[in-house]
Formats: sequence, structure tokens, C-alpha cells
Amino acid sequence: MRAPALNNATRALIVLALAAAGLGLPSSGASAAPVSINLCAKPGTVTVPGPVTVPIWGFGVPSTPGDCSTATASAPGPVLTVNEGDTVTISVTNALPAGHTLSFEIPGVDFTPGPTDAIAGATVTRSFTANRPGTYLYQSGGGAGRQAAMGVAGALIVRPLTANQAYDTATTAYDVEALLVLSSIDPGFNAAPDTFDMHAYRATFWLINGKAYPETAPITASAGQRVLLRYLNAGYDNTTMLLLGMHERVVARDARLLNNPLDANAETIPAGATEDAIATVPSGSAPSTHGFPLYNRQQHVTNGPQTGLSPAPAAGGGMLTFIHP
Repeated sequence: MRAPALNNATRALIVLALAAAGLGLPSSGASAAPVSINLCAKPGTVTVPGPVTVPIWGFGVPSTPGDCSTATASAPGPVLTVNEGDTVTISVTNALPAGHTLSFEIPGVDFTPGPTDAIAGATVTRSFTANRPGTYLYQSGGGAGRQAAMGVAGALIVRPLTANQAYDTATTAYDVEALLVLSSIDPGFNAAPDTFDMHAYRATFWLINGKAYPETAPITASAGQRVLLRYLNAGYDNTTMLLLGMHERVVARDARLLNNPLDANAETIPAGATEDAIATVPSGSAPSTHGFPLYNRQQHVTNGPQTGLSPAPAAGGGMLTFIHP
């Protein structure tokens, strides 16, 4: 599902990252402009296969700026899209439980000097010029990583002025775009984030854009089309994604172009990192009736408890989607 453009943003596009796979995110060749974005960080819930309802903390877009009662938290948070050269102002209101200070950050972005933190009930405003296209992970750096692990993170895309390119070079041109925010849930941690022993963290649900297979959405692309895969690891663990039957060309990491792009069929995205890869759909039949599988190589393709626990994990779930015509 997609959220409408912010009322006070000239062109800022916000799409709820619960949307399946972030497909069809529009490119723009528009000129630079001032952009204002308002977010709230607050408690919420998500439902994972079972069905199981799990408490989260996440970002949401308030319909009335600063009034977090008008926002709904999602994990991951809304997708923020701006253009290269935009002057961007992001105001984040901290509606997390009492005692939690939110520290808003976007690794790789150079903010204008100023406050970074907001105590409970306060708002922090951060500004920057979007002078480097790429894929960024915005998050709260507070709570020694516990806030991000609870879901207080989302994707920021800075688009170059040339449409249908990931960066300011024709070698990053694409036909289809897919955003994949990777995350995981340990229901025990989510139930008691302040007191949980993080050494005991063991995820049992692995998600793409907040969904576990079979609820993840497929990526639709035809033979010969170039698919831009924007990976963001918002989870607590390093994650290796494998594309079966296709190769992907890794063109950027952490919103920085690689001097020497590389071809791979499996890539490890560290926790907190981003990666951009382009895969061309081959001609001929896909390796399965569903298409070309894109999944977690660590075999995190189940929903529910791990092996040895009761009930047994359900097969055919987790961090899995397909590229198909």
C-alpha cells in the first residue's frame, strides 16, 4: 500500500515500505527543490504468518505535522524519495515510550550541523542537501541499536536527475526497480525490548519490506529487462541474498558507486548497509513455475520457531520472493 505525497513537500514521495517489494517506484528528471518531510517514531504492531501479532516501534507519517496520534507506525518505515540537489528538511517527533531518546541518522548523509536527538515527546529537525544519488537507510541510532532492531528504520532514495538510472552514469540504467528492505523479528525481543538479553537474540521471522513469504510481492520483469535491486539491511544480522538462475551486477554499496562493479549470484549485505545491483532477466524458461527465486541464502525461508522447537517451523516462508514475467 502506498502513502500519499506529504502535504508540505513540493515533490517528496512517501510510500509505505509495507508495500510489496517497492516495485515501480517512479523516477524523476525534475529540477531540484526544497522538500519538507515530517515523521513520527512510535509504537505499533505488525502481523506475521501464523498469524502472529508482534509489537514494534516504527516510523509513520502524521497527517498533522507533529501530531503523532495521526500517524501509524510501520516496520520498515515509509520510503522517502527525493531528487539530487534537493534541500531536504526532516522533522522527527519522538513518540516512543517514556525514557527513550531518539537519535535520527542517515549513514552517508552530511547533515547541516545541529541537534541530532529528541527526548520523548520532542521533535528533532535535520537538514541536508541531497547531493549524492543512491540508496540510504534512515534510522534511530538510539537505545544501543535496540530501537532500530524494533523497526525504527526505513529507506531513503536520492534519485539522479536522469530518469531510470540509479546513479549519474548510464551504466546504472534500469527498466524495473525493486526496493527490498530486509529485516527480522525475534518475538521475545519485541515483547520486552528494554530488558531482553541481546546475546540471546534469535530471529524466527525474516521479512522483505515487512512481509514474509508467501505474503511478499513478486518482482515483475520481462526477458531482457534490467532490474535494479535496491537492498537495505534493516535487520540485526548480516544477510546474504541469492538470486537463483540469474546473475546480478553489484554497482554500489552504501550509496557509493564501486570503481570495479562485480557479478554475483549471492551477496552479503551487512546489518545497517545498503547495496544496489542490476540483474538482466534472461530469455527462456524460469527455473521454477513462480519465476527466478530471490531468497536468503542462510536458509531463512521458514515462518515460525527454529528447528528443535515446537511447533516445527513452517516450510516455504521467510525472506523469499520471485522475479517473473
